[in-house]
Amino acid sequence: MRTHYLLAALIGVTAATLTAAEVVNVPGSFVQYPTAIEISSAGKATALNLTGIAIRTRIILNVYTVGSYVEAGAGVKTAEELITCDKLKRLHLVMERTVEGKDLGEAFRSAIRLNYPEPAFNEEVGTLVSFMRSTAVRKGEHIYLTHVPSIGLHCSVAGKADFLIKNPKFSQAVWEIYLGKNNLGDEVKKGLVSRL
Repeated sequence: MRTHYLLAALIGVTAATLTAAEVVNVPGSFVQYPTAIEISSAGKATALNLTGIAIRTRIILNVYTVGSYVEAGAGVKTAEELITCDKLKRLHLVMERTVEGKDLGEAFRSAIRLNYPEPAFNEEVGTLVSFMRSTAVRKGEHIYLTHVPSIGLHCSVAGKADFLIKNPKFSQAVWEIYLGKNNLGDEVKKGLVSRL
């Protein structure tokens, strides 16, 4: 599938916390996630609800927190349904430490390959890794991975890289990093579906 650069104005994928939304604290972190957000996609505002939160650790170090959101009313009840649903959904990562772009890119490559060995998604993985390798992500910075229904994966890396991978199946592969059969850990998986 061809990959296209994305200007924010083109598809208009942005997020804002709904004014009355509650927040959920991530245990072991100062990060909080609102229980509801709003995304504007193609000029239409859509509400998303928090499905859960988790923290990604490596050995004994916190690397990033992650909040999972899905379009309100999607009717999702399980991790498997969250992986495959073709509704607006988002993974929102907040860095707990600074990670060099090359390390972050390789971490994502390895995680996708847990479920999809080469040559599956070679072009898409190459694009994702290339963009992530291009910049360090500092402590406190945000990464947004948003599934745009029937289109693909919109990625915003710390406001420094913004791009679209036009393949909805690749979005599924990214969600499987956290929720699939071979994932980043049972605690992460359980946390991200804890509010379903």
